[in-house]
Order: sequence, then structure tokens, then C-alpha cells
Amino acid sequence: MRNQSRLAGTQYLFMMVVWVVMSLLLGLTGLINRFNYYSSSTLAELGFLIPVVVLLIINRFEVMRGTRMKVIGIRTILWTILFTVLILPVTYYLNLVSQLFVPNAVEESVSYFATNAGQNIWANPLWLNILYIAILPPLVEEFIFRGVLFQGFRNCGLFKTAFFTALMFGLAHGNLNQFMYAFAIGLFLAYLVEASGSVYASMLAHAIINGTTVFLMYLERHLPENVTSVIVEAENQTSRVQDLGLLFWIIGAAVAGACAVLAVIVLRTIAKASGREVVYQEARKGKDRIKGKEGRVFSVELLVGLLIPILFMSILMIIEMVKK
Repeated sequence: MRNQSRLAGTQYLFMMVVWVVMSLLLGLTGLINRFNYYSSSTLAELGFLIPVVVLLIINRFEVMRGTRMKVIGIRTILWTILFTVLILPVTYYLNLVSQLFVPNAVEESVSYFATNAGQNIWANPLWLNILYIAILPPLVEEFIFRGVLFQGFRNCGLFKTAFFTALMFGLAHGNLNQFMYAFAIGLFLAYLVEASGSVYASMLAHAIINGTTVFLMYLERHLPENVTSVIVEAENQTSRVQDLGLLFWIIGAAVAGACAVLAVIVLRTIAKASGREVVYQEARKGKDRIKGKEGRVFSVELLVGLLIPILFMSILMIIEMVKK
């Protein structure tokens, strides 16, 4: 059997090469201006999925052997929903922290398509945004990162697998803003997959996270006019993250930290509900790591795969700084 972690590293490298080539091609040729938000989102997900599937076929799906794809029960679903609610404050807080240094990438993307394609996605039907934001990305990305890549690195131990798949997940977003909270989400979801024994649990959690944003934006547009005006006024008063006071950051950190601790506790309950309590505890203690070649994380392919998005993001940040 070939080293699975090396195969997984090759998967990620191939995926990042395709991602950079697509980004450069669309940007330099101006083709990106011919797409709307939904078509560009679909293209991005296909850009991740196709290279992974191609290499899976070439390698006869060797990396996927043992992938956790069992159907989850009602108890696991309910505990997963609670777990997701608990990690939401963590993601929101990290999103705000990142905006001390860089703009909100999602808002910039939505604004870009509103300006160049005349498309305000939040004015579109709710079901359309749920499909393209809360369903499509979780299905594709969880299959890749908590399915294929998670299984590829699994012989290296749970902690290393969670860390590196989260790192790859964060870097694949291509900007510092999303990297910070996507990395945290990646860590939590990797442990969720191990506790539940199924990538379907992480798909559900990811869908809830993305869907929450969709519902909040939808509700904001459909609230009574007097309530909407109050919200808009509050947003105008705190339009810059830098204007938020020290007390806000302290309270936010405390809430996010407390929720993270509770989420970790809930993971143990999910493992128990899924009949994986002993397996999960042994994995957390590092007893699942295979020694020798099969337990090694690093490979040249993985290193290059990680460097590509880092360099790409750094170049983009330098360009933005020069423009300012």
C-alpha cells in the first residue's frame, strides 16, 4: 500500500494548482466579470472537486478507504446541532478579529458582484441562497477536507489530522479573513467527524454555519421598517471593527472561549451517542497514531501544496497595500 498521507498531500497540491490557475485565468482575462455570484461559486467548488476526483480515480480510490460515511442517528443529529450553535460565537469572534487587519471577504465578494453584475444576492429568493451557500459548499468541501483528506492523514493521529486538514481548509479560502475562522471551523469539524464516525455530521454542521448567515441576512431584509432602521443605525455607529471598545473584545473572547469549552464537552456526548466513546477517547490521547512511514505527515507534495496558497494570499495582500 502506498503512503496515504503522501497521496493526500498530492491531492491537495493538485487542487491548489488548479485553484491558482483558475483564479489567474479568470482575473487576468476578465472572464470573472461574465459570471454572477452563483455561477462563480459553482465554478469554485468544481475547481476543488474535479482535481480531487480525478486523482481518486487514478489512485483507485485508495485514499478513501475507511472514510467515515455512515448514516448518523437522530440523537447524533440533535447533539450536532447544539455543537454547531456553540461554535458559532467562536467563528464570529475570529471573523471580527481578522477584520482588524483585512476587510470582510464575503462582504467584498457580494459587493463586487452587486457592482459588476448588478446582482444583490440577498434580494434573491431564500431557497436560492440556501442552495448555493448553505448546501453546495458544505457537501463539496466536507467530502474533500473531512472525507478524502481526513482519511488520507488519519494514520498520522487525530490531532495532526485535524490540524493539517484545518490548515488546508483555511488556506483554500484564499484570504486572511476567512482563513482565521475557517481554520477554527476545520479543527472543530475534524473532531466532530471522529466523534460521530461520519462526514455527514460535519456536512450538517457546515450547512448550519453557512445557513445561519443566509437566514440572518434574509431576516434583516424582511424585518419591520422601524426595526430595520434601528439595526442600520447601529451598524453605522460601529461600521469599523477598529471602533469597537476594549470591553467588547474582552466579553467577546470570554463568550467565545466558554462556548468552545462547552463544544468540546458536547463532542464527548456525540461520541457516546454514536457508540464511539472509547474509540474517540483513545484517538484524543494519541493512541491511534501509526508509527513509521505510514504515520508521517509531511511530504514534499504537502509542503508545496501549503506554500502555494500562502504565497498567493501574500501577493494579493501586498497588491492591496500598494493600491492604498
